[in-house]
Amino acid sequence: MTADINKRPTVDEQEYWETLYRVKRTPWELNAYSPPLKTFLDSPYKVPPGRIAVPGCGTGHDSMLFASRGFEVSAIDFAPSALKATTEKFTQAGVLNSKGFVLNKDVFDMHDYDNYFDYVLDHTFFCSIHPSRRRQYAMVVRDLLKPNGKFISLFWLVERKGGGAPFSTTNDDIFAVFKDIFSFDIVFEPPDSVESRKGKEIFCMMTVIK
Repeated sequence: MTADINKRPTVDEQEYWETLYRVKRTPWELNAYSPPLKTFLDSPYKVPPGRIAVPGCGTGHDSMLFASRGFEVSAIDFAPSALKATTEKFTQAGVLNSKGFVLNKDVFDMHDYDNYFDYVLDHTFFCSIHPSRRRQYAMVVRDLLKPNGKFISLFWLVERKGGGAPFSTTNDDIFAVFKDIFSFDIVFEPPDSVESRKGKEIFCMMTVIK
C-alpha cells in the first residue's frame, strides 16, 4: 500500500496550521491584542489573575496581554511557528516560564491538565474547529477548568457556506454547543472590535457547570 501523496492535511492536523503560518496566510491574526479583551480587563467585570489556558494562541498577542496583567498563561498551539513568535514575546517581556508558558499540543489531548485552570480564553479558536467537533471542544474546556472556572471568549461570527476554516459560526451555534455545560454570565457585542470585525464578534463569559 502506498501513501496518498496528494492528500491534503486537515484542520485537525499540525501540518495544516504550520503551513499557513509559514506562508503568512493568517487573516485571524491582528498583529496586536484584541481591543475588547483589554476593555474587559479594565472593566468592573474583570476577573482576578489566575491560571489561564489560551488554546489556539497564535503569535501570542492576547496571551501577552493577560501575562502583563499578572495571569499565569499557558499559550497552546499546534503550529511551531506560532509558538516561536509567542515564546519570543514572553522572553522579551521577561515572563517566559514565570507568567508565560508555551505548549505545543493538540487541545483535544490535554487530559494531563484537567481541573488545572481557573480560566480558558478563546479568541477566534472556536471558528477554526470543524462543527462536528465543537461539542467535544466544549467538554475539553469544561475538563480543563476547576469547579466554578470561567470560559472567557471573544467569538468571531463567520458566515460561510462550505469550505474550510474559519467555519461558519452564529450566535445560535455558540449557545447550542455550550448550553448545559456552562452558564452564561455575560454576553454582548463589543463596541470596540477592530474595523474589519465590527458587528461580527460576540463577547461571552461563562461559568463551568461541574
